[in-house]
Amino acid sequence: MPALRFFYGPFEVGVFSGDSYPHEPGIYGYSPIEGDGHEELQLARRGGAEPRCHFDADGHRITFTVRSSPRYGRLELSDFTSTPVPTEGSGTG
Repeated sequence: MPALRFFYGPFEVGVFSGDSYPHEPGIYGYSPIEGDGHEELQLARRGGAEPRCHFDADGHRITFTVRSSPRYGRLELSDFTSTPVPTEGSGTG
């Protein structure tokens, strides 16, 4: 599968790659993207929050919670939801 970028709010956080995209609770490998998204995600986690992130694939927006980062390049994810990707002008994006 091709690499897939994921976001925290409007900011890119990292890239998932592998045999399948995250879709159920578990620990997933990713490559961090240096910048505001990764920094904000880590600050939120250190502050005790469980940040919500998302990626778009196959016409769906998959949203998930980042529970922890057990080690560099790994995230524990849960609480997956899937909705249609918002379109511009829909008031939801």
